[in-house]
Amino acid sequence: MEIFWDGFDKYGPLYTYPVNSTMGNEWTSLPSGGNGAFVAGRFAGSLALQIWYNDSARRSLPSNYPRLIGGVAMQCTLQSSSGVVLSDSGNSQCAVGFNSAGNLILWQGGINGTQIAISSSPITANSWHYVEWDLTFSSSGNYTVWLDGVQVFSGVGNLQTSGSSTANSIILSGHVVNFDDMYLFDSTGSANNAQRGDSRVETLFPTADASVAFTPSQGVIGAYYSINGLNGYLSANQLFLRKYTAPVSGTLNSISVMPNQSSGTINFQPAVYADNVGSPGTLLSGGATVNGCVGGTPVVMPLTTPQSLTAGTPYWLGYIADSDLNTLRQDAAADQTNAGYSAGVSFASGPPSTAPSMGSGQSSLMVWGNMTGMSTNYTETNDLPPGGDLSCVSSNTVGAEDLYNFTSLSSAPSNIAGVKVSALLRKTDSGARTVTVQLKSGSTEVSSAAVTPSSSYTYYSNYQDTDPGTSAAWTAGGINSLAAGAKIAS
Repeated sequence: MEIFWDGFDKYGPLYTYPVNSTMGNEWTSLPSGGNGAFVAGRFAGSLALQIWYNDSARRSLPSNYPRLIGGVAMQCTLQSSSGVVLSDSGNSQCAVGFNSAGNLILWQGGINGTQIAISSSPITANSWHYVEWDLTFSSSGNYTVWLDGVQVFSGVGNLQTSGSSTANSIILSGHVVNFDDMYLFDSTGSANNAQRGDSRVETLFPTADASVAFTPSQGVIGAYYSINGLNGYLSANQLFLRKYTAPVSGTLNSISVMPNQSSGTINFQPAVYADNVGSPGTLLSGGATVNGCVGGTPVVMPLTTPQSLTAGTPYWLGYIADSDLNTLRQDAAADQTNAGYSAGVSFASGPPSTAPSMGSGQSSLMVWGNMTGMSTNYTETNDLPPGGDLSCVSSNTVGAEDLYNFTSLSSAPSNIAGVKVSALLRKTDSGARTVTVQLKSGSTEVSSAAVTPSSSYTYYSNYQDTDPGTSAAWTAGGINSLAAGAKIAS
């Protein structure tokens, strides 16, 4: 039976540090700071998790398992040993991975522990390989390890260091190593209970509303996230703007900026400009002065006249301040896009009615617009990264359900292990509440076990080994026509 799988695609975008992403809403611990990032994955448009400096990502498992079967794609620079550790409450039972010479190894304990088995043919650096394992946690446990679908070694060995013959967490660890397309099973159930061979986890995102009852309570346009947590700088009496295309029609009510320092004296004013052949043109809306800021807390600048936005139309969003300010940037150290525009203006005079000639190539400071009045729900749930409270749908009605259609698979696989529907949820009010994650195929709809969301965002999932609409194995056509979402159960 499946325990979980992950393609790492839903945590992006490219170059984002895991600690700046929603990966922590599904994984238990992440590589610290710049010790990890999402990089290009094995397949076009996909992402992989890169880990540096022998740091790690750990995921607690829902139970204690005497036997685990799994696989993951690895791309190693071979600068040090890297791999997968199966752990029991912090005690590393055993590990499988590559040493710096490129040999595939099974160790008792953690990586570079006591060697149990080793391959005779090393891999080459920076090449993708698919590693799989079937491990029983015992002092005389059975093991089988595969590389790219070919069995490399098997036997009996000591796969236990703790007093318990189980594992309850999995750890990805190494130095300059990429992980992608991971699955983990136990040996129970009638499906997904054995080694699969080289596998791909393809992530699909909502593209349309199928049937919806939630309310799109908040929408966002612009740079609401920081990829690496880097800093930028805004000088006093500077108009700063960034160009964004409205993802959906709605009403823009305010502009936000993310300061990196606190000030009780600084003043801000928002500005929204029309696009004039790729440059800021006429001022569409401004707002009253907002005083003060707290580092790490968004400054929200209401517009005096909310601005109607049209989907697919570009707008220029920004602000002016009367003091110098250190702020957070959106862009990454690996890819500084420098998408900001700025020009000197008088704060006392406010944003000019026509944008002045502006210098390009400025830091990509975080600045975004807050919207309401959207007519679609899926557009508030398919952001990458997820917008959280800035872009969401909500309901307090028992029985309310949102279902969405999704992008199609990039190919027609010959064998599909199953479908995982993930919903990022949190509860925003007092009282008891339960939610189910939904999947509908044809006229048949299935629910996950009811969960009780906490006040913090958490990923909840519904796994389906077979197509509930046919009771047979999934096909590409079945996946491409399904609908999925969430429902308030109680």
